[in-house]
Amino acid sequence: MTPRPDPAAGRARRPGRLARALTAALLLPAALAAEPTIEQKAAQLLIVSTEASDIAVASAAAASGVGGIQLQWGSYSLEETRRLSEALQAAAARSPLGSPLFIAVDYEGGSVYVPTTLGLLELPTNMMLGAAADENGTASLFYLAGKELKRAGINMAFGPVLDINTNPKNPIIGIRSLGSDPAEAARLGGAILNGLKAAGVIAVAKHFPGHGAAEKDSHKTLPEISISTAELHTAHLVPFKAAIALGVPAIMTAHIRYPALDSAPATLSRAVLAGLLKHDLGYGGLVVTDSLDMRAITMRLPVRKAAAAALKAGADLLLIGRGDPAAAVREIARQVRSGAITETRLNDAYHKVLAAKRAAGLFDPAETPSPFDKAYLGVTGELSRRAVTLVRRGGLVPLPKGKKIAVIIFSPQRFAENSIHLYRTLLEAGYETSQYFFGIGLKKGELGTITRAAAEADILVLGSFQWTGVQNASQRDAINVLINSGKPAVLLSLMNPYDLASYPGAPAALALYGMTAPSMEAAGEVLTGSLTPSGRLPVALPE
Repeated sequence: MTPRPDPAAGRARRPGRLARALTAALLLPAALAAEPTIEQKAAQLLIVSTEASDIAVASAAAASGVGGIQLQWGSYSLEETRRLSEALQAAAARSPLGSPLFIAVDYEGGSVYVPTTLGLLELPTNMMLGAAADENGTASLFYLAGKELKRAGINMAFGPVLDINTNPKNPIIGIRSLGSDPAEAARLGGAILNGLKAAGVIAVAKHFPGHGAAEKDSHKTLPEISISTAELHTAHLVPFKAAIALGVPAIMTAHIRYPALDSAPATLSRAVLAGLLKHDLGYGGLVVTDSLDMRAITMRLPVRKAAAAALKAGADLLLIGRGDPAAAVREIARQVRSGAITETRLNDAYHKVLAAKRAAGLFDPAETPSPFDKAYLGVTGELSRRAVTLVRRGGLVPLPKGKKIAVIIFSPQRFAENSIHLYRTLLEAGYETSQYFFGIGLKKGELGTITRAAAEADILVLGSFQWTGVQNASQRDAINVLINSGKPAVLLSLMNPYDLASYPGAPAALALYGMTAPSMEAAGEVLTGSLTPSGRLPVALPE
């Protein structure tokens, strides 16, 4: 039976102060028992990001004493990822303090996480989970997903995303959000947290105090969200307050400016971090920055100075991305010695990092990995089936038999394999089906190919793929040409459901919230009539 962690479970009773101190002393390497230097403490606050091509650089950073490594792109099998994690931990063991690493990944379905990156199984998107609205299933999924991470040597997940997506034009959150209902995001976000916690993975809820109302991408510029503090508390902070009540071990900051709170970005704002998060909301866990090499920050400060400014504002763990860790250490040490950053603030952050590593068992012997693939895939498939949402029936769902079906899919090439599951489901149910796959943006001459393929069919099944509320014009225009051609058409919103508003002429429409293999198979089951769609839209669509 699949283990089902209680999604409503709160924080367990902690041992007394003396017991914690004795346990901590026993677990620490000898180097950590002595008082580290300012530079050694500063290094432990840093997480650097690495790709496959930068592993030598990451190993050197680990050996120098940084606190963690974020694994990003690279086509690894799960076993290769585990060997890489072990090699990085071995390098960290040779560092002056010998402290183990946080090994972190961005762990979301959809636009951020790509399953071929690290050999992990494919996650549903958050919005797909919001549509399925299954708290127990979500907790079970992330327990199994957490075990998968541990098998790969990964102990920290940058997730869940707790942003309330209230802006359909948000260019960076979209399907990364559980939806626009604060209570639902809190409920399902708590299930994710508890699943990861049960698996022994450090969850990092993000992006505080909320990224969902933004209209700009913080990777490219500094967004500003001009809402009142009342709206912030009644909507965007609700999932974070719930996560704090559940004992979330870490919260990631947003590179967003909230004029109602401060003129500085939240990541660099003492009013937001020390004031709102730590003092007002009573949060005592790790405060982790979003990557400080994003343009929202670097347009204001170089990475090394941003790291120092974030620490001074109240951040404890500093994600410097591709920044230079040695330069960041020097800058933090310089500011501590000059008094610009108090040594108390440095020590507070350092001891929080150390406590988080102890609590996560990073000083303990590694557990023996065991496979969870079958259970994981079972839960993923069930949630995907529950998520599919019938937005418009149009007399075409299920599809009538005896008609020629043309399935025309637009998406990035790396999702092409997943599209086959829809095609196969239709074929196995006895439908005469042809499938055509095109990129997310049309190339010259492809519109003619598409219209010729459509002309040979009786019914069209059209897959629209948009990451966020920002539409790809050539794809949108091509789909509307097909919808207006006079052929009956079923529109599949493959990723972001806000794209449905671009196709008012589509008589039938389904929302999938993510182009995974299970979601495409579930769409096929709805179209063939073997599955009754039960998902609900987790966001309000524009009129």
